[in-house]
Amino acid sequence: MAWLRAHPLRAALAGLLTFLLLLDQLFPPPLPRDMPGLLVVARDGEPLRGWPDADGVWRIPVKPEQVSPRYLESLLAYEDRWFYWHPGVNPVAMLRAGWQWITQGHIVSGGSTLSMQV
Repeated sequence: MAWLRAHPLRAALAGLLTFLLLLDQLFPPPLPRDMPGLLVVARDGEPLRGWPDADGVWRIPVKPEQVSPRYLESLLAYEDRWFYWHPGVNPVAMLRAGWQWITQGHIVSGGSTLSMQV
């Protein structure tokens, strides 16, 4: 209590800041729901504000040069390890997925490539 009496201006500013932060948490600004996700950037490309898409997923466009090469390697290894060796459709993966579907009676795995997904 002595600090409040010794520094009334600081206490008032701290109280105001706390009040504004509480208001921000209780009443966040509305997010645009009719857009598929939006990123507003400055003239130099610096992101200023972003909104998620209708499902709440943040989609921020980047160039391959902006992503770690290790991430790209792991993405290719996980999603489409034959990416550099097929013409956009991996016939072996399609046959495997079809065979699993026929023999199991339900879809076990997919056969799509990254090219097909994009």
